[in-house]
Amino acid sequence: MCRLRQQVRLTPPPMRALNFFFENKRFLAFGLMCTFGANVGQTFFIALFGDAIRGEFQLSHGGFATLYSAATLISATVILWAGRRIDDVDLRVYVAIIIGGLALSAAAMAGAQNEAMLVAALFGLRLFGQGLLRHTAVISMARYFERTRGRAMSVVALGFPLGEALLPTVVVVLVAAFGWRTSWGWVAGAIVAVYLPIVFWLLKGHSDRHRSWEHAQRETPDPFADKGRIISDWRFQLILPAGLMAPFLLTGVFFHQLALAHDKGWDIVWLAASFPAYAGATVVASLICGPWVDKRGPGKILPWFMWPLIAAMVVIAFAEHPFWVPVYLALGGLTTGASSVLITASWAETFGTRRLGQVRALMSAAAVVATAAAPLMVGWALDAGTPVATISLTGAGLAMVAGLLVMIPAKHLRTNH
Repeated sequence: MCRLRQQVRLTPPPMRALNFFFENKRFLAFGLMCTFGANVGQTFFIALFGDAIRGEFQLSHGGFATLYSAATLISATVILWAGRRIDDVDLRVYVAIIIGGLALSAAAMAGAQNEAMLVAALFGLRLFGQGLLRHTAVISMARYFERTRGRAMSVVALGFPLGEALLPTVVVVLVAAFGWRTSWGWVAGAIVAVYLPIVFWLLKGHSDRHRSWEHAQRETPDPFADKGRIISDWRFQLILPAGLMAPFLLTGVFFHQLALAHDKGWDIVWLAASFPAYAGATVVASLICGPWVDKRGPGKILPWFMWPLIAAMVVIAFAEHPFWVPVYLALGGLTTGASSVLITASWAETFGTRRLGQVRALMSAAAVVATAAAPLMVGWALDAGTPVATISLTGAGLAMVAGLLVMIPAKHLRTNH
């Protein structure tokens, strides 16, 4: 045993990371594909079609935001039920239903003829993409990796910045060449013809992995079988605002990114081309936080990860020169990347992995409500003539409060050595 420990210590960190990746490459790639696919239901992706949709349906910024928020709020109620099912349903069946629903939703966007059909399509995109595909990736990594949970989540979290770096430019080109409806048709076809077969191939051999996890769970007590006990836990209540703040604020910004660009005089092509800064910062933060969480626990970073987001909101408030576009995106990406690892690691450490689907479903539902409220609130503020600086500074204040609250439970999370 001593010799084994000595060998582990002598293995350089880069080699340990490479060994971990190659030993688990297929399942890690599955999680990465889930996070990449979830981008189809993300606000930044849908907002790229915003001007075309508003023009065709004759909607104001607030009007489109109202429909979007209504669809998102409805999906939140479904996520409370659907998110918990991952604890009981075979992962392959679960992900097949989600991907099928995402493809149908993309097809519905292509064929929407009135506002009711538009809301239905948006509901599906938000539920199956932003909600459940993301949920599947996070739960899968946190459940089946224990000692390397942070590293696994940092790897699969790369699917978000990968999509954020690649998809804006692709969408801009597609819409310019084929129009927004045909572009959504291409998305639906790609999901069915390419995405679904790859995901199923990557899940080959999952039965053995799941049996090993079930065997370990049978030997572990379950003190949080009651959902009410989780919601009333003070740690859940104080960590939750910090987990919601980045999606809340950045959703509000990204959904109205065209209005922000017009207000600042920023070129939309430059704005789309700047998203790799957000993606790159997300990657850096995620890759740093993953090994750190495995080594020291999430409690050491939780008190600090909100500050780049606060800085991003301040930059938006005062910046005018186009130089600041990638700067605010990079700052937001740092908090997003850290959050993708820290929050779920905190849930797993606090409540265990047996009920992780249940805990994450509560978190996902709250996140959906937050991301529904943000576009609506910002849209109303813009329609009322509220300055962008006022909106951004309010967001900075909210992020600061969340950052202060999370310091309390961070002190009580176990520290790894």
